Amino acid sequence: MPLYAVLGATGATGSNILKLLTKDPQNTINVYVRSKQKLLAQVPEITSNKRVNIFAGHLSDTALIASCLKNTDAIFSTVASNDNVPGTHIAQDTAQSIVVALMDLRMTEPQTKIPTIIWLSSASVNPKFYKQEPAFVHWLLSHAFSFVYTDLEHAENYLKMHQKWLKAVFIQPGGLCEDKQRGHALSLEREQTFTSYADLAAGMIEVAEKGGYDWQGVAVVPATGGTAIEWKTPGRVLRGLTFHFAPWSYWLAKSLHLQ
Repeated sequence: MPLYAVLGATGATGSNILKLLTKDPQNTINVYVRSKQKLLAQVPEITSNKRVNIFAGHLSDTALIASCLKNTDAIFSTVASNDNVPGTHIAQDTAQSIVVALMDLRMTEPQTKIPTIIWLSSASVNPKFYKQEPAFVHWLLSHAFSFVYTDLEHAENYLKMHQKWLKAVFIQPGGLCEDKQRGHALSLEREQTFTSYADLAAGMIEVAEKGGYDWQGVAVVPATGGTAIEWKTPGRVLRGLTFHFAPWSYWLAKSLHLQ
């Protein structure tokens, strides 16, 4: 029976992956979160589910992360930020924690299998995908989420440094939105905005189940029309541009409790 790890299960993507995985009685899921209480408040149906094991604590706790990842078939890494926070490094921290934990497992248990990392990234860090956008749109997004994308690029490059013994797939969707699951497709050639978090989650699970995408950038796109528009995006873009060109404004907003 498949054993999966989900890192970041309180986020929009991670929680959808968790809900979809629990629908299959064959699956066992190890879940890493910083707060068990927050997870159970968001996904109360897993409270009595014996197929869900919760690992709560700090991302830097190597023993905790190693226990969560041990003997898994795939790791769904969805720890991420949507805000253009200056100097953000959450993706890099996550990549390093995963690699260190897996290295620790290799040393202490040489026979342990190494799971495939299904890594949530963005189409905006893949030239094949973002070159299909109008130049102004790419300029706008690359500046509005500059710190996020820089973090993701560094994290991907860090994972690639361990390519000799690791396997990873970079999931690189376009813009995301809150909507129901409508059907998805996987693409190595194009991205599409918007894609729902629910369809993204289903696509990431398909990548894990099918295999064969090692070290490639894969977009999850809607298979049908009708996906909702994320109306919060213009506000996030404006805020992100402000933080890009005036990074000090983020810390000012935070000190005034506006962030």
